[in-house]
Amino acid sequence: MTTDQRPPWVMAEPKEVEQGEEKSSPVGLVILVALFAFLWYAAGFRAFLVVMGLLVMIFLHELGHFMTARWTGMKATQFFIGMGPRLWSFRRGETEYGIRALPIGAFVRIIGMNNLDPHPPEDRDRAYMYKSYPRRMLVITAGSAMHFIQAFILFIVLASVIGAPDSSKWTIAEISRLETGETPSVEAGLVPGETISAVDGVDTTDFVVLRDYVRERAGETVELEVTGENGVRVVETTLAERPLSDGTNAGFLGVAPDFERTAQNPWVGVEEFGTAFWRSLTIIPQFLSPGTFTNLVSLMGQGSAEVDILSDEAANRPVSMVGAVRLAGNAEADPAVPVVMLAYINIFVGIFNLLPLLPLDGGHAAIATYERIRSRRDKPYHMDVAKLLPLTYAVVGFLAFLMISTVWLDIARPIVQ
Repeated sequence: MTTDQRPPWVMAEPKEVEQGEEKSSPVGLVILVALFAFLWYAAGFRAFLVVMGLLVMIFLHELGHFMTARWTGMKATQFFIGMGPRLWSFRRGETEYGIRALPIGAFVRIIGMNNLDPHPPEDRDRAYMYKSYPRRMLVITAGSAMHFIQAFILFIVLASVIGAPDSSKWTIAEISRLETGETPSVEAGLVPGETISAVDGVDTTDFVVLRDYVRERAGETVELEVTGENGVRVVETTLAERPLSDGTNAGFLGVAPDFERTAQNPWVGVEEFGTAFWRSLTIIPQFLSPGTFTNLVSLMGQGSAEVDILSDEAANRPVSMVGAVRLAGNAEADPAVPVVMLAYINIFVGIFNLLPLLPLDGGHAAIATYERIRSRRDKPYHMDVAKLLPLTYAVVGFLAFLMISTVWLDIARPIVQ
């Protein structure tokens, strides 16, 4: 393949510009600054911070690839934040740095990622595909490693600085409603700021006790002892039934707790990181199941409406970055919410990115592993990546559908607290 035959767009990043062709006009930067200023004004400071946190997440992902590529002797010719047309760029040494118009990702261009990515013969020894297997794996997994490091640090900060939630010190934060009617919490007249101190005489000052007690009594009438600003009152309500995946029903009251936070040992943050990692790992198969596709299609046909954060739809629907920014940037939400959400997003993206499918990093790792198995000491094997293009296009199509559908739903059917 000659250098004027460009590889498929999903297999290689945009072509680098020649020396002196970089865009150094400040107009693009002025436009970006104006957009961020408008975001701050229209959505609030917390939403602005969440967006900046997401941009830092993307930047550090690509920085992981870039630094390890440089350290292992590979040639990185581009480092861009954003996709699409260049807004602004400059060159330092052999690398062009800059910002592109569409804030939907970032990329580092490393030459010779595969046989569809041509490179000058003199740069052969610096091409990704000709480096040793350990070096290729280090570079390609560095992005996900940066996500895990970010999440680990965020959970440490959450536990030791912001504080971990104390389930024994809580009040009602939100009252939910069901599409089929009022929830038991509404019928009982519960309001935010109150505490359910007992149910049927069972001490529920610890919210975990309340949660477990309610789950086991679907459809039963219970007596609530409610403590609030006006003292203690006793009310009765019948618990709703919420179907579970195993075919059984769980009791449902319809309250979301607001826990008091107390500083904890940093080790608590380590444990929270492990729990979040495992939860994200188990969610991936469900996220990729056909049910996700059919559910999103169904929801897109249901019209516009606000969706309660405690509803079944909110629990089973993936959110886009638009929805994440709205929820985490809510000025009335717990200050820890943005930190927790950014930590979970980092873990989920880090794991998802390692799936063995192109154009994800895990797809490149899978190719490197396959080539290592097929290679011999005197005869290195290089896979013809063109054979994977149909599957790659299918993956890109699925990701595009997820992005478009979730953004649409987060605008037309926003999840509200």
